[in-house]
Amino acid sequence: MLKTFPILSRAETTALKQPKEVFSYSRNIEGEWLTDEHISKNEALSYFYLPDSFVDRQYDLQGGFKSFQKIPEQQNVAHFPLYLEAIQKHEQKTGKKVKADIITFRGIMTKLLTLPYNLNKPFQLYAIAFDGQLFIKNDDELDLKVRAEEEAKNNDEQARYMKVCEYGGYKFETLVTLPKPWAECSRKTIENRNKKVVNNYEQYISVVRTGIGKVKTLLAGEVDCVWDYVPEDKHDDILSHYVELKTSRTITRPNQGGDFEKKLFRTWAQCFLLGIKRIVYGFRDENHILKDMEVYNTEEVPVLIKDSNLPSKGPKIVCVNALKWYGAVLEWLHRNIDVTDEQKAYKITYDPGSRTFLLTECIGDESKELRNGGILTEEFKVWRDQLK
Repeated sequence: MLKTFPILSRAETTALKQPKEVFSYSRNIEGEWLTDEHISKNEALSYFYLPDSFVDRQYDLQGGFKSFQKIPEQQNVAHFPLYLEAIQKHEQKTGKKVKADIITFRGIMTKLLTLPYNLNKPFQLYAIAFDGQLFIKNDDELDLKVRAEEEAKNNDEQARYMKVCEYGGYKFETLVTLPKPWAECSRKTIENRNKKVVNNYEQYISVVRTGIGKVKTLLAGEVDCVWDYVPEDKHDDILSHYVELKTSRTITRPNQGGDFEKKLFRTWAQCFLLGIKRIVYGFRDENHILKDMEVYNTEEVPVLIKDSNLPSKGPKIVCVNALKWYGAVLEWLHRNIDVTDEQKAYKITYDPGSRTFLLTECIGDESKELRNGGILTEEFKVWRDQLK
């Protein structure tokens, strides 16, 4: 079986199901993954705090680069077994199967949503049906290969620059967050954040039920911090308190503005899918000095991009257009993959050379591997059989 879906396809509606957090899980500095029952949100989340006066301190975002505690790339991918374990523990707690047509990671849906304006990068996904639901995982090996090929094109100076830029994002996160709400932190904790050793081990993952059109999704995605507080009232939507943190170079020329819009579009997609309301960008100069900071409301980004007159390579970005594609492609996948047939596995591929979006059925050993541990764990399968 091989089916293609035209890149120009669009759905008539962009009606999004209101995102709602179902549960969360997190990774600590030791690399251990913990679910809600082992650690509270107050402990797992950090809190945003950086007054304008702190921005004026000219923080160096490459400071401490040599002491960076970086998790190995192979360990920093979206890990499906951990996600399934977290789902299982939630279902054991509630006694109910999570409701969703598609279960996957926010990063995968971001690839699909932004595809109309990101046509030059290939991607490959794998999917299987189980218990009436579609589980989709990323081809992490392909992503690592593409990244390695891109890095190989750089000379030593360019390679170091890219690594420093990557580090600068984590440094910015360390500078603008606190382990507890401001009122509970000592002056020393607040003032010494610039001296803190930076790591990318610690992660907080929010699992959100959402969807578009008729397709319901369960998405897991990383959250950087809390804007103000973690609500105790269950009727207070915690998603509205989350913040996405990003860094970018200061805009000094018109063409740089167009490049930033592309970054902002992708950030909007990440936040929109998970229901995060705020985006904070730290702007650095060519020497990686933090020069400015800007807060964006996620819902206002489509209008900002639409009304912008900055020159940009490629077509003008229209977020509604991307949403119509996203809605169409999810409906197409849901319609063309029989979720009652658990004996098949699928590849979802985008090829930038031919600009084709493909759904193909896996065969032979590849299909067998995907259906037997390649995506779902035996423990999760046994659990779902018990839940029926």
